[in-house]
Amino acid sequence: MALSLMFNDPAFSHMERAMDRAFERAFAPVLSSPMSGCDLDLFRGAGHAFDIVEKPDAFELVADAPGFSPSDVNIELTDRVLTISGKHTSERKQQEGDRVLRSERRFMQFTRTFTLPDNTKPEDISAALDKGVLTVRVPKTPEAPNPEPKRITVTVPQAQQQGGQAA
Repeated sequence: MALSLMFNDPAFSHMERAMDRAFERAFAPVLSSPMSGCDLDLFRGAGHAFDIVEKPDAFELVADAPGFSPSDVNIELTDRVLTISGKHTSERKQQEGDRVLRSERRFMQFTRTFTLPDNTKPEDISAALDKGVLTVRVPKTPEAPNPEPKRITVTVPQAQQQGGQAA
């Protein structure tokens, strides 16, 4: 059994990212204006990209998280549902007399939810953040060997055997 998302189709994933880009290009100028009252950052990050790698002994969920520190990332497990979220605000250091002409670094937030299959060990999940790459390791339980099929002999009850001889 594999780790599941809502959809596990690479073509859909590609299409979803393309739709997100098209939506942002079309509506970003309107939604990001101060008059709209809408926070465009709520739309960004909703589909934070994760690689899901199945290894012989574990699943690994890998995502880019540049600028995030371990305290910016929250990982929770509830009833085999793993939720990974992060929230990071860029710090702006400005000296007196400096004038910011353009500021493109901003608040970043994401949340992703994964349903763990039955062959995982939720108690042994670990996570590491190294050089802006978040890796969550979900160990798998060893697969039980398939038992040999047992042959069941079909018999006739003795009462029927005796009754069948008399008839």
